[in-house]
Amino acid sequence: MTITDVIREADTNHVIYFLLSSYVNASRCGDRLKSLPERVAALPLTSATDVKSRFEILILELDAASKRLDDQACIMLKDALTIFGTALNRLQSLDGRRYWPLELEVGSAKTPPRDLRETAGPAL
Repeated sequence: MTITDVIREADTNHVIYFLLSSYVNASRCGDRLKSLPERVAALPLTSATDVKSRFEILILELDAASKRLDDQACIMLKDALTIFGTALNRLQSLDGRRYWPLELEVGSAKTPPRDLRETAGPAL
C-alpha cells in the first residue's frame, strides 16, 4: 500500500494533512538533491487552498526541471505531484468543494485551458 492509497481512503481532512506533512518531513530527511522545493516543503499545511498552491508550484518546478533535462528532479517532482494531486482530489470529495481546474500563469497564457475550445482552431 502506498501513501496515495492511504490518502484515497482517508476519512477526514486532518488525516490527509497529517499524511502530507509526514511525506514532506520524510522528503526533508532524504537526499538533499531529491528533496522537495522549500516553498512546497514548508510546514504546516494550513488548508486545501494551501495544498493547491503547493501543487501549482510543483507543476512549475517540473516544467523547469524538464527544460533543464534534470531526470532525477523530474522523477521526484512527478511523485510529489501524484501525492499532492491525490490529496487535492480526496479533499475535494470530503468537503464538496472544487479545487480544479488549475489556473497557472505560464507566460501570457493560462495553463491548462479551462475549455478545449480556447485552444482549438476554427471549426471545420
